[in-house]
Amino acid sequence: MSYECHGHIVLDGINYKASMKRHKDGVDEAFVRGNLKALADAGVSFYRDGGDNLMVSAFAKKVAPEYGIDYRTPIYAIHKKGCYGEMFGLDFETMSEYKTLVTNAKKLGADFIKLMASGIMDYDAGGRVIGPALGYSELCEAVKIAEGEGLKIMAHVNGSENIKNALSAGVKSVEHGFRPDRDVIDLFLETGAVWVPTRSPLENLIGCGRFDDVVLRSILDEQEAILNEAYGRGAYIASGSDCGSYLVYQGKGTSDEYGYLESMGVDPMRGNRRIEELFK
Repeated sequence: MSYECHGHIVLDGINYKASMKRHKDGVDEAFVRGNLKALADAGVSFYRDGGDNLMVSAFAKKVAPEYGIDYRTPIYAIHKKGCYGEMFGLDFETMSEYKTLVTNAKKLGADFIKLMASGIMDYDAGGRVIGPALGYSELCEAVKIAEGEGLKIMAHVNGSENIKNALSAGVKSVEHGFRPDRDVIDLFLETGAVWVPTRSPLENLIGCGRFDDVVLRSILDEQEAILNEAYGRGAYIASGSDCGSYLVYQGKGTSDEYGYLESMGVDPMRGNRRIEELFK
């Protein structure tokens, strides 16, 4: 049994815009089934999607049992207006609007909430985390509202202060978690939250010429040092490849992620089972 704890069934690993366009007039069912078959053929039997704003993961959840896959989805990601997340999510300005998005996701069959808590990295600027992030008080309120509906939060977050704010506020998993510092480790241990480091998107970019390999490797090495210490101290580390992103293909990406973690001496099974337990 292989776990894919962070994927995007809507994407093909080649071209984001073309992938989204494929579903703009309705879910391309053949495409989704093709991805599910590729996952099943690769031995993936658990898949936690990061959501999309086209109802593709909602369809995948309905048919995934035909392929022997336990499929979990937030339906769509949620982001604050003006913050990163438009590519997969729906936005809010007030916490009242956020609550409406949470309750609607639940009605549509969401297993959890995907919250965009920070921006992404600019590889052309040394890997700097760019864009505004949700503040601690906003994160606390977001967690309170979601958990009031019986839903845990999967948080996209990068940057040490942003990671610490998210963990302190009560999110149950940190997705990506690049640009951490050693202080995040104590919070992972105190909260029992899971770190899903998604190594594959950066590892698979190295050598393709799209970005500076030195920058990519420095980001990975920085995260690896903290990850290794966190794992050694007992933190939950799970395998999520971010499959569907560029050069991270459905099925193969899962194998890639296992390989990258195992090369670091990290066995993700304990973290994977924690994800399975929390996000149901």
